Amino acid sequence: MRVVVLNQDAIGKKLGQKLYNSQGGLLLGKGTEIKEFHFSHIQQVGYKSVYVVDEFEADTDMTGHIISEKTRANTPIELKKIYQKLRSSNKITVSDGKKDLNEVAASLVRQVNYRLETPPDILDLKRQEDYLYQHAINVAAYAILIGQRLRYHQMKLFDLALSALLYDFGMQFIDQEILNKPGELNESEYEEVKKHTDLGFQHLSRKCFMKGVVSAVALQHHERYDGSGYPIGMSGDVIHEYSRIVAVCDFYDAYTSDRPHRQLHSIEDAVGYLKAQSDREFDPNVVRHFMEDFNK
Repeated sequence: MRVVVLNQDAIGKKLGQKLYNSQGGLLLGKGTEIKEFHFSHIQQVGYKSVYVVDEFEADTDMTGHIISEKTRANTPIELKKIYQKLRSSNKITVSDGKKDLNEVAASLVRQVNYRLETPPDILDLKRQEDYLYQHAINVAAYAILIGQRLRYHQMKLFDLALSALLYDFGMQFIDQEILNKPGELNESEYEEVKKHTDLGFQHLSRKCFMKGVVSAVALQHHERYDGSGYPIGMSGDVIHEYSRIVAVCDFYDAYTSDRPHRQLHSIEDAVGYLKAQSDREFDPNVVRHFMEDFNK
């Protein structure tokens, strides 16, 4: 089973995974032969790559992910609704959103188990429209995995999960035309995107009254261990540990995802970059614990 770019060459090949629509419903089943009409429909939903099974290849179970297929299909839809509630001017609606968020975080903490039998070798191929929410779920799951390896107790795992689910909340306030631009961003566009850290922090702290650490991660997740990040240029242990964890998970999941301006990178490339940037961009202790699951 392998990942292929969704183009005309994919027609006639059999899907190696189930594909879901933006409502979490099944779009196409595993083993479906991709026809011409499937191809355009898959593109419309927002997939840029798919898993395919080569002829005569034995059937393979997609078990190399740390959260269930059901969770990956349905929870991003729930998170999208939660984000909408948290942006409401109605305090009761915001309160309902926070309760729903707590349930999602608690569910992920229960589901993720660091005692993986095999390395996580399955890429979570995302729909472009729902990237923000699918990405947040994955980042939260990987963050919990690292937290477990750091021997966090349940309450710390819960707070870490909350932080990871909301760290990119400020992206909602950025012009979608910039975020979905198919080419590289120019300097002014990049500066605009960088504002998402402060915008997320301001909204979560002042409008939603989230825990301080949750808002802090929204602000700090682009800070870098060597001080080269933004918005402040913090370095080392001055950056909250949750932010250092989320930074690693954010990079890994984003790098192995299709984006408007590039195709996804392989797991091997992502792991290689993390190792190369350990003690530079990323906290070496966090990278070391994350890598434990790729060295089996």
